[in-house]
Amino acid sequence: MGNARIVPLVTGAGGRLGRALLQAMEDVYPAAIFATRDEIDVTDYWRLLSEMERLRPTVVINTASFTHVDGCEDDPDTADRVNHAGARNVARAAAQIGARVIHISTDLVFDGALSRPYGEEDPPAPLSVYGRAKLDGEEAVAREAPGATILRASWFFGEGAGKFPENFLAMIQSGKRVGLVADRYGTPTCIPDLAEAITRLVPIPHEGILHFTNLGEKTTRYHFVRIAAERMGLDLAPLSPLSHTEWKGDRAPRPLNSALDPSLFIRVTGWSPRTWEEALDAFVRSRAAGRLS
Repeated sequence: MGNARIVPLVTGAGGRLGRALLQAMEDVYPAAIFATRDEIDVTDYWRLLSEMERLRPTVVINTASFTHVDGCEDDPDTADRVNHAGARNVARAAAQIGARVIHISTDLVFDGALSRPYGEEDPPAPLSVYGRAKLDGEEAVAREAPGATILRASWFFGEGAGKFPENFLAMIQSGKRVGLVADRYGTPTCIPDLAEAITRLVPIPHEGILHFTNLGEKTTRYHFVRIAAERMGLDLAPLSPLSHTEWKGDRAPRPLNSALDPSLFIRVTGWSPRTWEEALDAFVRSRAAGRLS
């Protein structure tokens, strides 16, 4: 199928990943459709189906999600409505019109009991409301849309005032004290690189789960922000490491290790992402040039 015959529809296009997908896909798939929550609400099945019937996408990329992990603890009904039922609605409507589904999920479906990076075959055991709702969404997508690709990614970083890591770097830059967890590990995922990964998956009819992160050794939020601050030439005095038991910033339980292994993704697509250190260098250069928003 040539690119001209592929019509991707991106739900949740108002988020950081949706905006990155617009940049990654606009030249590759000029017919791509990007729908914000106001335009297509994944919790409203009949409106969703009506819009899909009108737009006739060939691939639906579901990035719509209630991503506030602690907020999901406070509002489990919304977490279920968006992350589980919403994902089911997208898959069911896509199946009705014969469109393939690429559904974006999370590393937080795992409990962190393993010390190595998680592979697709490892059994999920989420600790949080968010993780459980996302796992329920994965299972609903697999049920409703045979042939769907479920793409799990681990913790995101990239541009965005008030978003990770810009929020903590701004605090350090202003001299405000910052304590970050130094004993919970993951593999960082640069948002533009995830958008590139999704774009490369669009023409590949892979059925089942794939993991994607940037390459490199697993790290912690403390070490990640410390490296970024060092490369920006910031005074590190305000930054201090904390154990997960000392950290009081989370209401939702998080796994001590949620690193993902992207080896299968690389084999399926034939594309290797850059390391998170390389992506972080690009982030720091972009910030220094004043291009962050």
